Amino acid sequence: MLSTAAPARTPLLSVVMPTHNVGPWVRETLRSVLSQDLTELEVIVVDDHSTDATREVVRAIAADDARVRLIEASSRGGGSARNEGVAAARGEFLVFSDGDDIVPDGAYTALVGSLRESGSDIAFGDYLKFRPVDTWRPTDSMAAFGRPRRGIAFADEPTLLYSRPCWNKAFRRDWWVDNDLAFPDVPRSNDIVPMVRAYLAARSVDIVPDVVYLYRERPGGSSMTARADSSTSILSYLEQERRCGELVAAAGDEQLSRVYAGLVYDRDGFVHIAKYLSRWEAPAAHDADVAEALRRLLALTPRPPRYVHSFKRLTLQLAANREFEAARVFAEPEAIDGEHPRIRLRAWATALERISAHDLWRSGDHEALVLPLASALTAPRAAEAAAEWQELADAIRRLFGDRELMLVPEASAPAGAVERALGSRDAVAATVREVDGGVGGLTLVGTSRLGADDAHPVLYDGEFEGNPPIEPARVSWRRRAEGDWEWTAGFPVRSLPLHRPLTPAMRVPAGVVVSVRSEAALPEYDKMDPFLYDPFGPVVMIRRRRHWILRAGRRALVTVVGKARSLLGSARRGA
Repeated sequence: MLSTAAPARTPLLSVVMPTHNVGPWVRETLRSVLSQDLTELEVIVVDDHSTDATREVVRAIAADDARVRLIEASSRGGGSARNEGVAAARGEFLVFSDGDDIVPDGAYTALVGSLRESGSDIAFGDYLKFRPVDTWRPTDSMAAFGRPRRGIAFADEPTLLYSRPCWNKAFRRDWWVDNDLAFPDVPRSNDIVPMVRAYLAARSVDIVPDVVYLYRERPGGSSMTARADSSTSILSYLEQERRCGELVAAAGDEQLSRVYAGLVYDRDGFVHIAKYLSRWEAPAAHDADVAEALRRLLALTPRPPRYVHSFKRLTLQLAANREFEAARVFAEPEAIDGEHPRIRLRAWATALERISAHDLWRSGDHEALVLPLASALTAPRAAEAAAEWQELADAIRRLFGDRELMLVPEASAPAGAVERALGSRDAVAATVREVDGGVGGLTLVGTSRLGADDAHPVLYDGEFEGNPPIEPARVSWRRRAEGDWEWTAGFPVRSLPLHRPLTPAMRVPAGVVVSVRSEAALPEYDKMDPFLYDPFGPVVMIRRRRHWILRAGRRALVTVVGKARSLLGSARRGA
């Protein structure tokens, strides 16, 4: 049990707290630190040239509590402020806290108690982030924080690398000093390099289950997090991240290198670049520097893990090739959904062309692209941007081939007829509202702006060009109070081909077939249902499959054959 007596001459724990213009929050932060049940501590506040009431608040608290010392930083920068605090520290153990966050009750007892029992150099604690309307746990996606551990090697839990802030940890102070650990004075990410150095130097580490820190995400542009998208900040981050990559590469641990690749492509690297791209509007002088810094980082980074989404990989690789406009499309594809069709379609066409130009296409990327491309090609008002629509369709053909356009009947329109087809699609404005399948057949219920005289629901089979649309056996129409039409189309099971990609569509005058967007809740999987339903954004693909009895028989046959082959193989080996 840790002592709660009056502070000793030599404190057990030193809390280093750099501050800069945190007047509205520093009182609450200090109160949370000073109310810890571990009272054998000193709090060293190093103020980095605040211009608000920060120093006055700290002085007033220090006057009433001898555990608090205020030091005015001799130079500017959060890194130097932390380093000055460490130099002034006297405790056996060391922790860091920012001046606008909160340390929950019991945090320091948990961290220091673990280190005293295990003899480890670092104790990691859990943490939360919060803002006025939200609280979340970043460590939810970090496997290392799923269970407490003591006295383990850092390499035993390499996903600790995902957690690189300095404030959710306790360190042995003499070990910190002996390893010459220090924070750089940089505009952004001044703790990631010293933390990676510390992790790699630690003889052993602990993971405690307690939440030891509450990080306040402040509104506005005053915090470092809010300024993460500026060119100065992104260049600072990329340089610090590159140094981390060099440290990890020098460690020569394959598993750690894989974790680090995920950190760059799936986490911190992608997040920082995506924030930067969200503010990027046009080519600027610093683009070359950002692209080169990112290129140097990726050169150090192993191939991204398979779980990394294609869009994240493409975002970084395009940005590293100075293709910021294309990279922005993949970083935040939903951001262009509300744009004018001309802008949206051209953005996707440009993005695909840039992928091809830099040979960034990888097998499997088409799976990630099917949904957004189908959404772009079937969006309303496309007739206003027929040239851009054709440009995107052509880019898809060059990169993926015709098969990727089989869900969009307008793509098979003769040359010169695309604009008319898109205009017809906008005019009919058809939507599927209900999809129902079963042994009785397939039933589609939808709405359209035009009625039976000008539109007819069909199923489009785009797998082979030239296939005529499949007509329903029955169609009924009903005028709705809203002024548009509701239609119901029924297709008997045997009227539909097996294993073909069938898409709801509309046949309009002159034999033109146009796509129909789907807003239907699709039926849940049922082994008895003769149909499979695959959503691709606003488009639904329906496939007829064999009768369930035939499918069950085929599975049984495959099982029997497999067992027979296994037995035969065993017999041959025994012989």
